Amino acid sequence: MTLIPAILVEISFVGVSLLALKYRGGFTSHYPELKRFYDYTLSAFITGAAAKFTFLFLDLRDNGMIALTPEEASLINTGGNALILVATAMFLIGWANLLKALMERYELIPVVEFAENERGNVLKPGLHLCNLPNCYPVIAKLLRGRAGLIVSRHPPEVIRQRLKIEKTPVLWLTTIRSKNTVSPTRLEFLLQTMVDFMRKTEDPKVIFLDGVEYLILENGFAPVFKFLTTLKDYTTIYNTVVIVPLYTESMDERAVNLMYREFERLRMEPP
Repeated sequence: MTLIPAILVEISFVGVSLLALKYRGGFTSHYPELKRFYDYTLSAFITGAAAKFTFLFLDLRDNGMIALTPEEASLINTGGNALILVATAMFLIGWANLLKALMERYELIPVVEFAENERGNVLKPGLHLCNLPNCYPVIAKLLRGRAGLIVSRHPPEVIRQRLKIEKTPVLWLTTIRSKNTVSPTRLEFLLQTMVDFMRKTEDPKVIFLDGVEYLILENGFAPVFKFLTTLKDYTTIYNTVVIVPLYTESMDERAVNLMYREFERLRMEPP
């Protein structure tokens, strides 16, 4: 490589590395699950810059600007190649961590936390809209004898206190990146996570999906409606009752009518 292109490549490596260092804190605070990917990739760029800097000595020699013995040139070439191998390995490890983070599914273990009471009519599998002022008593009763999953706009500690649960898994709908949180914009990921939970056991299950208005706000009505209809189809296959609180005051009339036509309404608490 001639000298000027070699220097430009080195400047590019250094520039990217400095920018990555500058924004590392902000990126990792917003996406903590991608921290390993970011750090390995950053290290790969820094090591690549060191490798290119090492090869600059050979470019300077080729342009007659410095003199090197064959032994020195061989040593520089070996060192540069070793650095490239290290940079490549770190880059590949970084991308492996990225793929792992993107494909990771929450391990939600179905647990029957409360013994079943004697009940009369039992809700059949499906997606049911809850228009009650407070739907938590409904889900509290449905959790008896069923493995449950709570997906809510409220933090897990609030949900656990309100429902008096300890073992039932709770997912928090939020843009905060942390354990057991799901971004409201990742509808496909959320759907797959709930379906994975349904598949874990053939026994009756219940899912409480609280925060559909928040999902609509973040994604629009059409994607959320499609998400809910797909979820409804899975409930009939995997013996699951899904309860979705619906507060119509925040929705337009057409959207509400579509929801009422597609999904059953829970008009009273189950006995």
